[in-house]
Amino acid sequence: MTTGTERLAQFRRCGTAEDYFQALDVPFDPRVVAVNRLHILRHFSPAVARIDAENSSPEDRLAAYRAALVASYEAFTTATALDHRLFKVLADRAPQAFVAVDTVTVEAEKSA
Repeated sequence: MTTGTERLAQFRRCGTAEDYFQALDVPFDPRVVAVNRLHILRHFSPAVARIDAENSSPEDRLAAYRAALVASYEAFTTATALDHRLFKVLADRAPQAFVAVDTVTVEAEKSA
């Protein structure tokens, strides 16, 4: 049986999205991860930093990491990378409000 400290060390050695899912025992669809791996990790990383700053026990940290990974994964099973726009290249290409000139109407004020 591995201890929380050993599992935390294993978590720190993760190098791929799949490694994180396996280390935290989170079930995942490989097709979802294949398409969204960088977005999931980008979504997950601020939570990891926040959890690390809390100085809790290894077991509590692992539980919090697991919950954060589940939330990050689910964010991309219900929406797309374009919906989240986590990377600058996508954020810069955010849709702009557009009104076609031919749809604009002007009403003249009636004189008394």
